[in-house]
Amino acid sequence: MPELPEVECLTRSVRKYLDGFTCESVEVMQPHLRDVVDIAHVQRVLKKQKIIGVTRRSKYLLIESPKGTCVIHLGMSGQLLASKQPEIQHKHTHARFAFSNAKGVVKWLHFVDPRRFGMIGAVSTRDLPEHQWFKDLGPEPLATRNLWRHLLQRARGRKQPVKVFLMDAGHVVGVGNIYASESLFRAGISPLREVGSLSEAEFKTLDSCIKATLRAAIAAGGTTIRDYRNSTGERGYFAVRLAVYDREDEPCVQCQRPVSACRQGGRSTFYCAACQS
Repeated sequence: MPELPEVECLTRSVRKYLDGFTCESVEVMQPHLRDVVDIAHVQRVLKKQKIIGVTRRSKYLLIESPKGTCVIHLGMSGQLLASKQPEIQHKHTHARFAFSNAKGVVKWLHFVDPRRFGMIGAVSTRDLPEHQWFKDLGPEPLATRNLWRHLLQRARGRKQPVKVFLMDAGHVVGVGNIYASESLFRAGISPLREVGSLSEAEFKTLDSCIKATLRAAIAAGGTTIRDYRNSTGERGYFAVRLAVYDREDEPCVQCQRPVSACRQGGRSTFYCAACQS
């Protein structure tokens, strides 16, 4: 599933792509995604409206017009691909958006999602923070100063493993499976530790390591494991820098001992038992 760095990279590329453009049309060929697409609402928000902003909240890409915000989530296998042509190039293209500018240039965005776990919706921009998709989300890690203080307060008295805690978007958004494993390795903290047992100093270290990991992934274009591409179809290259994720039994980049793996919360966890305590 695309995580925060992948969606951030996509957001930046779509923002640049749509700068100065107006949405001409919205077509939804398959409305039965994770939620049924309210086609009329999406069209009211975007059609014939100038794009005034492209931002991100958690793993949601937000395209704002004067009439509201179109919300797009990639789910597990979704892609939002730029094209100079309206013709459908991919079998599982479920929606397409046309845009034009004052010079008569026309561009397209195609929403492709083989598994149909993604979503397309529309929300009043003013009401967005309290909408059901957003109201229970935790803070953005890269935009939150002293994130460690928030995490420390949320962790008090909790016995769940720290990695499971970090992957809960109610505590902090965007630290999914890959980046939780990598951040904990950077911090030297075992993913098996009870989160309530971490000290203030360890949370401060974890704060800086989460941010460093996410920034490095964004700089590398995200991580492509299977399906992820940005809007121009490019892969993310952070996978070549992964220290522990998906490296079971391979030598640790620090101590050369084999990387360990286990299951936590139904997800694979990777760590170095020697370097993380």
